[in-house]
Amino acid sequence: MTIVFELSTDPDIVATPLAAGWPATTARYGWNQVAATNLGLPGGGTIVAIAHGNNEEIGNADPGTIDIDAAIFLALIQGNLQPGQFPAAIYISACGQDIAGFAAGVRLLAEQNQIWAATRIYGHHAPVGGPVPPPTPGSLDWVQIF
Repeated sequence: MTIVFELSTDPDIVATPLAAGWPATTARYGWNQVAATNLGLPGGGTIVAIAHGNNEEIGNADPGTIDIDAAIFLALIQGNLQPGQFPAAIYISACGQDIAGFAAGVRLLAEQNQIWAATRIYGHHAPVGGPVPPPTPGSLDWVQIF
């Protein structure tokens, strides 16, 4: 199960597809759906989060519109899952540099909250202008955060 979360309302993010090579997308949710935190998704799936971002937050390109830090990100993901459920993997794709730093912040916060122990978290950054690359073995597109 591959779920896409658009964590931005910027048109370039909303129009960003997943590249061929990803498992079939089960569902794609826009910001308003994700922000409501009531999707009730089952655990065990893969979530691909697409946004603008940097080392400290993701969201819209303009500061002050949608600004998601690690704590908010954790709450958004967990709030959209069924109670007691967790994703198998989270892929955070953003156009900003050092998204691995943001993903590491998410990992540290998840560890502090003692959730997502078995969830793999990955970070990827590239300029907006093409599809989100798949998690191909041996590729350097994604950095796994331990």
